[in-house]
Amino acid sequence: MAKNQKIKFGTSGWRGILAEDFTFDNVRIVSQALASEILKDPKAKNGALVGYDTRFLAEEFAWTVAQVFAGNGIRTYVCHQPTPTPVISFTIRNMDLAGGVNITASHNPFYWNGIKFNPANGGPALPEVTKGIETEIERIQRGESQVRYLAHHEEGFGKLVHSIDPSQEYFTEIRRKIDVDKIARYIKKVAVDLVYGTGIDYLDYLLNTILPGESNQGIVFQHDFRDPYFGGYRPEPDKKRLAELGQVVLEHRAQIGLALDGDADRFGIVDDKGEPISANEYLAIVAWHLYKNKGLLGGCARSVATSHAMDRVAEHFGYQTAVTPVGFKYIGDAILNDHIVLGGEESGGLSIQDHVPEKDGILACLLALEAIAYEEKPISEIRKMVEEVTGPYYRDRIDLELESESKKKEIMDFFSNLQHEVFGLPVKERQTLDGIGFDLSVPDGEAWILVRASGTEPVIRIYIESTQGSVFRKLTESVEKLG
Repeated sequence: MAKNQKIKFGTSGWRGILAEDFTFDNVRIVSQALASEILKDPKAKNGALVGYDTRFLAEEFAWTVAQVFAGNGIRTYVCHQPTPTPVISFTIRNMDLAGGVNITASHNPFYWNGIKFNPANGGPALPEVTKGIETEIERIQRGESQVRYLAHHEEGFGKLVHSIDPSQEYFTEIRRKIDVDKIARYIKKVAVDLVYGTGIDYLDYLLNTILPGESNQGIVFQHDFRDPYFGGYRPEPDKKRLAELGQVVLEHRAQIGLALDGDADRFGIVDDKGEPISANEYLAIVAWHLYKNKGLLGGCARSVATSHAMDRVAEHFGYQTAVTPVGFKYIGDAILNDHIVLGGEESGGLSIQDHVPEKDGILACLLALEAIAYEEKPISEIRKMVEEVTGPYYRDRIDLELESESKKKEIMDFFSNLQHEVFGLPVKERQTLDGIGFDLSVPDGEAWILVRASGTEPVIRIYIESTQGSVFRKLTESVEKLG
């Protein structure tokens, strides 16, 4: 990366390719900009938190951030081992800190790394914050501001920088949120894929301590050790990983399969028949469980790209669902300010009322066990019960990988110019909250389509959902012809 090349923050911080974009020099530059942001907060006197995931050089990058923070006089707490992003969020709030950083590229392949920044509220930074950080990065790159750095051996470093273990406080909080006694009585066999990531020593610890001795012998753990290559495949609970987990569920006759991503903010769920449950469907199941079994009060929130099934569940219990742009930062804001019961997005992130305003895959997995324990039914049966409330939904995301930026522009222009109908279906409402979206008129049902262009590559992501299979097939076939 050239010195004056832009460092941009996306929906979850800054990410780059190791040794090409994500270098120690660039990490110092970003850390200085983050330090300047932290120092604006009245809680700066309390300090900041730094964590890291299981990637190559993760600890070294984390301590580089700590050295820059120390150079700016910020008391800094560095996690003593790879730490999940939701634990970073919780600890910022629990210790009343001015913010925190996790060195992680989440579900990206092993040759990527990144920096997630959470301000004092514990949620992902909102755009007005990241724009200010980007502006400060540009000032540093132009030489108008300098990186301030305090090395390990320099006087004062030991007084400012401390190693901590935030796990036990997080475990205590999770136990407040989840009915561990019900889980211990009913759950006997679980298959778990930790994808070589930060869920190690977190989700496995919780399961081993929640389930009684004779039951935790029934937990089958996969990929439960650190491997910076993630087994040669990206650390994401996608269709490939969940299909493999489904085989483990069937082989061991487990009640459920649970999976995380590399920094444990995303979840993956497989039912007792070995079938993956999409994040879209699982959000509806969690909403149903929280309303029916736990009696929580309030609405829900989801991103514009997420299934409407959760809306139907909220309506069934007398509540509405707020719709946000893509990015959990907006859902986290609703958790903080609107007291929503559940916030979630189709990419596999959720959090709940009175919890962190950040995705928490560990909590998501435990909620599945709790729902099974409350109902005393297999998760496959619970799926059917929830579908009786929502009705059937057919959904997919199609990624059009195009040969050029001009082709991407051509397709985006095509959708931009649509006003009254989309592939022969009348437009009921057009939305521009994020991307280009259409709610379509369908007799005795509903359908919608959302089109979002990648900002970094010639790819267009198109989300499609309908309550009618024939309409869904018509839309997907029409979209696939565009590529």
